[in-house]
Amino acid sequence: MPAKRPKILAVSFALGPKDGSEAGAAWGVVRSLLKVADVDVLVPTLEIEGLRQWQRENNDERLRVIEVDTSQTSSILWRYNAIPKVAFLSYWMWLHRARKVGQKEAQRNNYAAAMHVAYGSYWLPSPVVDFGVPSIWGPVGGATRTPFSLWRYLGLRGIFGELFKYAMVRCVSFLPSIRHTWRSTEYPLAETENTRRIFPTEMQKRTRVINRAALQKVPKRVDKPRQPYIIFPSRVQPRKAPYLAVRALLHAHPDVKLRFVADGMAASGTKKLAKRLGLEDRVEFMGWVPREEMMEMMTEAAAAVFLGTREEGGCALAESMQLGTPVIVLGVGGARLLAETNTDPSRVRIIEPAMGGQPARDVGAAMTHFVKNLHPGKDGFLDRESMERKLLDVVEQACGLDAFVQEEPVPVVIDDAVPVA
Repeated sequence: MPAKRPKILAVSFALGPKDGSEAGAAWGVVRSLLKVADVDVLVPTLEIEGLRQWQRENNDERLRVIEVDTSQTSSILWRYNAIPKVAFLSYWMWLHRARKVGQKEAQRNNYAAAMHVAYGSYWLPSPVVDFGVPSIWGPVGGATRTPFSLWRYLGLRGIFGELFKYAMVRCVSFLPSIRHTWRSTEYPLAETENTRRIFPTEMQKRTRVINRAALQKVPKRVDKPRQPYIIFPSRVQPRKAPYLAVRALLHAHPDVKLRFVADGMAASGTKKLAKRLGLEDRVEFMGWVPREEMMEMMTEAAAAVFLGTREEGGCALAESMQLGTPVIVLGVGGARLLAETNTDPSRVRIIEPAMGGQPARDVGAAMTHFVKNLHPGKDGFLDRESMERKLLDVVEQACGLDAFVQEEPVPVVIDDAVPVA
């Protein structure tokens, strides 16, 4: 008779089977967990419909989704992507509700472990440490800082944002509820070494570095011939360094074109910079592009450029690598970790965050290389499996098992109305 699979209670403020970014990375974690355990997951109201659709398309009762309601204000802030600026206060309140619901669920179910999947920052608390079972906290991020050598590419608004966030999160991280999470979690996970090193020495020793972005999956795309343009799929924000991407064109071959497929607060400044440098005819600003369309453009691009100055996860980077698109990556934080988790170094260029104009020259040279040498490879080259194995090793330890028992999937059950005290 087969052994019974362990059961895990997860907390995930974002969770989307067809989404990217945080929700997509969180779904990657949950799908990995489902390979080895049954999962009950606490999610906000806004995520229920997408999970209902997944339920209609898949028969798999290993997953049970439990709604923890959100206020109308919280839902609006979440929908318009105000996390973590203003809406993190609403998220904090949601975590308080999730703690109450989770404690009730833990009394009714024999969970082997609890895991906080998303959102996860070292300076925010987690309810999973209060469910009375071994807790896995993370992977959490938030400690990667922009190297001083790259401040010149941020602009004044970006520099102010860096200083403000650093001061805010450092102060918040000393609150009793956060320190309680630090002390109580048995299995802390960090997205980068930068975050692991922020913890006390004893905690650092038991913290594993696992990047969630590597766990998300993208659907297989139609094969298209590569085109001689570089795609910038990140939001046009100071910390994504769009100014660096534009300046790099000065050092790239005149045939190199740059395409922005998102928008953001730095879009206007980036356009002005391109005009001032006489590069308007080589830079295309497409604004917000639907996810499916962006994926298609990413598939046919000569390369995708990722210049985030303090990346923790790099979900778009992970997607590009899985789509087989060559990548140009600033060697900072989680982006560097993902870029190094490759199975084809010929499609990766890691740019060191040096002083002066060297990063722009190096990015420009990488752009030229990929445009002049269009890579025929379409298969993914992200080593997702090794990252997943690291995660499941931790889950195995938390559940106290020597080996997992995998079962055939059966229909999903979604609990859509769990009362909140």
